[in-house]
Amino acid sequence: MITNAQFRIIGRIGSINANGKVTHTSVASDRQVKEGDTWTTKTDWNTVTTFSEALRKRLANEKVGKKGNLVIFEGSIQSNSYEKDGEKIYKTNLVAQDFDVLSFAKDAD
Repeated sequence: MITNAQFRIIGRIGSINANGKVTHTSVASDRQVKEGDTWTTKTDWNTVTTFSEALRKRLANEKVGKKGNLVIFEGSIQSNSYEKDGEKIYKTNLVAQDFDVLSFAKDAD
């Protein structure tokens, strides 16, 4: 079974792994969580997969794909399941259809 839904994620680039016709980008996004009487920041890491050659080329650009850049990715959530060794395996992928840089990371002094 395959299901599709849309996603939008805003976060900072952690790493980019280009492998053939696929690019995987780790994105760190922060959220506020109340623990007792105090609020703390939690960081969630997501991997966004890019198949589009145009998007992959933009991510490969040294300035655009720089670690720490604040970006927004939009695309589809693709979920599916399959059987492996008699066990049902569930997989969810965030597949980018577009992205933009919201702010560029500052260079370290």
